Amino acid sequence: MSTTLADLPDINDLVDVTLDSRPEPLAAVISAVTADTVLLREPMDRTGRIVRPDAGERGLLVWGEGSQLQQAPIAILETNGSPAPTWLVRLTAQPEKTQRRSFVRANVSLPVVVRHAGVDFAVTAVDLSEGGMRCFYTGTEINFSRGDDVVADFEPGRELSASATVVRMRRGDEERPTELGLRFADLKMGEADDIRRYVFRQLHEQRRRGTD
Repeated sequence: MSTTLADLPDINDLVDVTLDSRPEPLAAVISAVTADTVLLREPMDRTGRIVRPDAGERGLLVWGEGSQLQQAPIAILETNGSPAPTWLVRLTAQPEKTQRRSFVRANVSLPVVVRHAGVDFAVTAVDLSEGGMRCFYTGTEINFSRGDDVVADFEPGRELSASATVVRMRRGDEERPTELGLRFADLKMGEADDIRRYVFRQLHEQRRRGTD
């Protein structure tokens, strides 16, 4: 494999890691790079919990932004725990361009205004990724249902107004809120990158709070 350092992510880049054994991708930061190995710092799940796979486990490393997304298959060589959790991984094939199919998610508490047919609904996002969000709504009336198109206004570092489709709705009652699942549609590259950076910040904040 003739990979050069120019083909690989830079130190301190935010990256996604998907392990064969886990359904959701993880977040990590690049700590060091050689021609065929990468040292990942603080690989964590969407709750901010550090993950330590077994040596030999395989997965996929994804990095870059917008139209410059790259991916490469990896194998775990070794992992280290506290105080500086890291994975040393080996690239098992050359990087190639890709389109993101899965998204790093974070548990959040983010105010969102969902707009439909001229009516605004104040909801709270509790789960966010570049692909969409899961929200809770505590009101009693709602004028849309699964399959409807809506607009979600929120601030993941800056004001965004994102078109979305309602892909899940579980109506609440006096004891539990209505649960909404929104899938983003036609996000611009810059908007998706802003959401991704926000998600990573939330994960690292959760990690920091968990170690205080």
